Amino acid sequence: MHIEWTEADVLLDTLDVDLLGSMQAHMEERGSSSSAYVVPMKSIFIEGGLTEERCVVVGIPHTSRNEVNIGFKRIFSDVRITPDRKQRACLMLADGAVALTEAAVVGVAPLQFHRLVVVWMFEDEIAVSKYPYPDAANEALRRASQAVDSHAYPEKRGGGLRDPRKHTVVEVFDVFDVDGRLPI
Repeated sequence: MHIEWTEADVLLDTLDVDLLGSMQAHMEERGSSSSAYVVPMKSIFIEGGLTEERCVVVGIPHTSRNEVNIGFKRIFSDVRITPDRKQRACLMLADGAVALTEAAVVGVAPLQFHRLVVVWMFEDEIAVSKYPYPDAANEALRRASQAVDSHAYPEKRGGGLRDPRKHTVVEVFDVFDVDGRLPI
């Protein structure tokens, strides 16, 4: 079953606020500045129906909604360097402002429904956006992952696609798989 929505406002009205609150508390307990939670749609949206589709909740509690253009639908892949100097393949969202680690994308399996649904938890707002996810996006992420595996990617933060002085990137490397409740 594939759920089709027409308005983000409708989605916001059906969010399980208790589950979102648990995620926020989980981030606070861990002292995290960003986390991703892979969640079944039927768990996060109260009226999610019987779909097997999953979405990702991106918690960025130190980022304001107006700092990130979630309406920009073009996505691309990049290799990012984590604070502990490891390379990670990432899907770049919101005009390249948010780097979402490959593990979150793989957990959602967006190719099955040809879209990636993201619930954003900003410091000042909760928002929902949908990104088209064609075969080409999946292939680009696979190539970025192969570059990481081969260690063939230059070691620099930002991947060189954007001037970091002009474009702040929120990097989301911590991923948790949630089936209606948070891991302990």
